[in-house]
Amino acid sequence: MDKKIRIFIAEDHAILRDGLRAILSDHKEFEVVGEAADGIEAVRGCLRAKPDLMLLDLSMPRMNGTEVIHHVKTSAPEIKILVLTLHRTADHYLKAVEAGADGYTLKDAKQRELLHAIRTVLEGGFYVCKELEQLSKHHHQAKSPRQEEKDPGLPALTKREREILKLVAEGFTNKEIANYLYISPKTVDNHRTNLMRKLDLHSAQALTSFALRLGLAQ
Repeated sequence: MDKKIRIFIAEDHAILRDGLRAILSDHKEFEVVGEAADGIEAVRGCLRAKPDLMLLDLSMPRMNGTEVIHHVKTSAPEIKILVLTLHRTADHYLKAVEAGADGYTLKDAKQRELLHAIRTVLEGGFYVCKELEQLSKHHHQAKSPRQEEKDPGLPALTKREREILKLVAEGFTNKEIANYLYISPKTVDNHRTNLMRKLDLHSAQALTSFALRLGLAQ
């Protein structure tokens, strides 16, 4: 039997937790391994369950979602965190990303988009909903040009590494990159690992930020 993808749901409204659980239960590859109705419970429960991914609302009692992201990522950076929220403002989005979120989508998304977001994040990509996509790009492009001079390692990248960096920044998963470049997903993963080591970056979002700042992706 294939190993199931373990998901933790952090949402303070019971009816929404029930709905998410029902959606996930319709797909055999997913298994809900825990739930939380407030931020403190979310951190404790998530670190105890060690899921592959946590679905997280930002507006949580006792501890807000951004703080939850920080605490979970500090203790268990391998756990992917996909924000699922009503908040569509720049402030909420940027704080979540800076705290370490691996993706950001909205509660009014269709089921198909939610599942796509989950799979993108699990495959190592960064997901942002279409509504906030331009905001993400403008934020990274608005940073001082002087930062480009401080970013190390670009001249040392191979042509293939630059190709993969560009595709990662454009939101492609390892599998999609592999299909596009006619190489194996394992080879893509090896290139990504080398990119992170060379550039001293530690997540897909960090790679995306780097590529956008240098104009390697649009």
